[in-house]
Amino acid sequence: MFHKPQELIKRTPVDGVNRPEFLKQLVQEFRKTHSAEAKRQVLANLANFAYDPVNYVYIRSAKVIDLLLEQLDSSEKDLVRFASAGLCNLANDPANKDYIIGNGGIQRLEQCLRLSEEEITLSVVTTLMYLYTPEIKTDIINPSIVGCVLHYAQSENPRLRNVAKIFLEDFCTEKDIQTANTYSIPLPT
Repeated sequence: MFHKPQELIKRTPVDGVNRPEFLKQLVQEFRKTHSAEAKRQVLANLANFAYDPVNYVYIRSAKVIDLLLEQLDSSEKDLVRFASAGLCNLANDPANKDYIIGNGGIQRLEQCLRLSEEEITLSVVTTLMYLYTPEIKTDIINPSIVGCVLHYAQSENPRLRNVAKIFLEDFCTEKDIQTANTYSIPLPT
């Protein structure tokens, strides 16, 4: 990771890749290709770019966040996995956080909680924790999300169980948990 644009520029050869243009080309390739494998590779690459904060400005200008949000609705679980991982990498940044929240990210992430895919669930719950603010508490700490997280807190998988317990302990009140328990919520299978 480079962390600063100056470090990225210093390490990029004169004839090297123009990062903003490359990200735009990846998004265009994803949208144009009909190959499922190519789509998976491109989305995995985009999710990897989201690891380094130096890329955030470029990611926003190339509309990568829009693409990641769209792919949360995909029927292809690999695409959902890469999209949720990319959003998780981006959600800790205030500008990215605002963009994700303002563009229906919470509702899309909520739907992914029912997929029962370990990596997707871990990314989604972690992303919801990054997105949380007291101003939008009711969007994230709602009976549907809390009910799913309660389900994962009982998982035999220690990774799922631990992240779910952190979510419940750090973000939910006892009343939030009781309310979720009174609702009939379709749980992950």
